Amino acid sequence: MNHGIRDVFLIGLIGLLVCGSCAARSRHISDSSPPACRQVVPDPQQVVTWTSPAADRDRVKLAAWCAAVGPVVFEAQDESGSAERESVDRLAVVSWNMHVGGGDVDDLIGRVRRGEFTGGRRLDHIVLLLQESYRSGDAVPADVVRHAGVPGRIALGSHTTHARDVRRVAAAHAMAVLYAPSMRNGRVPADPEDRGNAILSTIPLSDPEVIELPFERQRRAAVVAGIAGHTSAGAPWRLRLADVHLDTALQLMHGGPLQARERQVKALLDAMPRPAEPTVIAGDFNTWLGRREPAIDLLRRHFPDAPAVNEPTWIGPAGVHATLDYLFARGEWRAIHVSRVPQRFGSDHFPLLAVIEF
Repeated sequence: MNHGIRDVFLIGLIGLLVCGSCAARSRHISDSSPPACRQVVPDPQQVVTWTSPAADRDRVKLAAWCAAVGPVVFEAQDESGSAERESVDRLAVVSWNMHVGGGDVDDLIGRVRRGEFTGGRRLDHIVLLLQESYRSGDAVPADVVRHAGVPGRIALGSHTTHARDVRRVAAAHAMAVLYAPSMRNGRVPADPEDRGNAILSTIPLSDPEVIELPFERQRRAAVVAGIAGHTSAGAPWRLRLADVHLDTALQLMHGGPLQARERQVKALLDAMPRPAEPTVIAGDFNTWLGRREPAIDLLRRHFPDAPAVNEPTWIGPAGVHATLDYLFARGEWRAIHVSRVPQRFGSDHFPLLAVIEF
């Protein structure tokens, strides 16, 4: 065929592939006997809402990767505890890719609470939105079948003691936790691990959700939960929190990496139709073109109420750096301040710190 006809054909074919992918919107699915990765510990009776893509291609690939990880962890924390009785006028929300145990999350929590990054103003209540958090031990399958999705292991020296296992961190700091593994952390039967997203909070978590994003290169599962409280003046407040880690896929046959991440953001927004509820969405978006990427523009338009951080948030080998991490918000509060914490605490990412004043 001549070049003009060929170009029209190729453009049309790519359009069909992209539109077909975009049309595969997320939907809630209900299984009578969910696989192990959809079960919940420590209390199997806890209800966690699941949303997954409707497209068969996504579901088959996601199921293969899901077979290699353990169950969701959800501990809401006792709602009769002190965090529920206390008034909360200010809240710290930290978003951080902790590099699968490389980041010293205990040090970060202590220094945020002491006010080292807020001019000495102590922050008693904190929510962590963690990417590349990890879990080890018997809850993770010791071995998996050959066809299961298993990426390479991100192995760091801190894993020898598992001091930064997400469950241990939550217990050590008396925090509620919602953890959903996205993928296995290597194929090591003697020391099984999985890794994914987690929300840790000093305030009880409610309405937990796991949102499986369209499959691009690796399985990605966002976690969503709510918190609530009241100010010292007695005014109630609520906040919805979403922790996201987008893919690094090239997807040259499906519109390229920009469209891949845009597809994942569209699926996330489709799964979170709560326009009236104050919301924070944060995470590692792997956006190598920064704010120029369609995924970031789309989120900024939907969640315009948090100031942007224009500094690099990731530093790689040979000093290569990029702005990969963002925090977006929508809601009514007295103020919201967002900044990049000035050190990485052993990770390759800087944490982002938002202080919300109700």
